[in-house]
Amino acid sequence: MSQDKAAAGPRARDDVVFRQLDEEWVIFDPAADRLHALNLTAALVWAHCTGEFDASEIAAAVGGAFDPPVDGATVLPDVQATLTRFGDEGLLA
Repeated sequence: MSQDKAAAGPRARDDVVFRQLDEEWVIFDPAADRLHALNLTAALVWAHCTGEFDASEIAAAVGGAFDPPVDGATVLPDVQATLTRFGDEGLLA
């Protein structure tokens, strides 16, 4: 079964810059001239905003990054809230 994954999920705007500064992750929105500091979980969510992953797949990846791993369904509400925040801030394409 073939599926077009390019349109499956959230995609970061091409002009937004994602970087690690010391121990923190930040994204810079040049259109709004705003810097957003991210915790590690939000940074993991952002890193998966390629358009290839839907919210459930992102949650599974985030849950798998915990030690010990956490089921994606457990973190899905937080992932969805983070994606909503990214959308509200205009950071997604």
